Amino acid sequence: MKKNRFGASPIGLDSLVDIVSNNVGILVILTVFMALISLLDPPEYIQEEKKDDLLTTKKIIIPWAHFSQKSSLLFLIRDNHLLYFDRSLVYQQLKSELKYTDKPESQFEFSEYSVDLLVESSNWHCLDFHPKPQAGEWWHQVKSLDLLTSQYSPSEFYFFFWVDSNSFDLFREVRDYLREKNFESGWKPVLKKSALQYCTDASRFLNFQPQ
Repeated sequence: MKKNRFGASPIGLDSLVDIVSNNVGILVILTVFMALISLLDPPEYIQEEKKDDLLTTKKIIIPWAHFSQKSSLLFLIRDNHLLYFDRSLVYQQLKSELKYTDKPESQFEFSEYSVDLLVESSNWHCLDFHPKPQAGEWWHQVKSLDLLTSQYSPSEFYFFFWVDSNSFDLFREVRDYLREKNFESGWKPVLKKSALQYCTDASRFLNFQPQ
């Protein structure tokens, strides 16, 4: 065999073929060996038991937000209390004051909350509600819902709730109760410092989406 200029003998083509053949042969033997092991000791598959019993299947209702032309009945759920903001009381007091003055008060006090009135035009005003501490009814002693559901029609009114972060469980119970009465309900999560504002302009339909 002829040496190259560095003094090393080049590897012949036959030697290279032998090396590749030996490696391929070893891989084939290992593959066959692993296949035999898997056939002799197959893995155990655990089949999950399927439950097709419709009675045990829990139905999940996913609410879809949509706009509504119905009138809203406003509530706050906080500290497991349910507080109804009766807008008619504000308008009655405002109407009473307008009999004596052209510039009525912009703040109204009630037993469980106060209201700030902001008038932008003859067709647009806002009401800011400020609940007092521990105002409202305990859920299991609530009478306002029964009264309102019997007084108003679900085709004309829906219930809207500002829901504090500590009272979501109560809100779900109230919503289920209203569903049984065929009323729609909308909600918005709030904090203690969040504004509770109702406005009569078109933007209220963006803020209050019954579900």
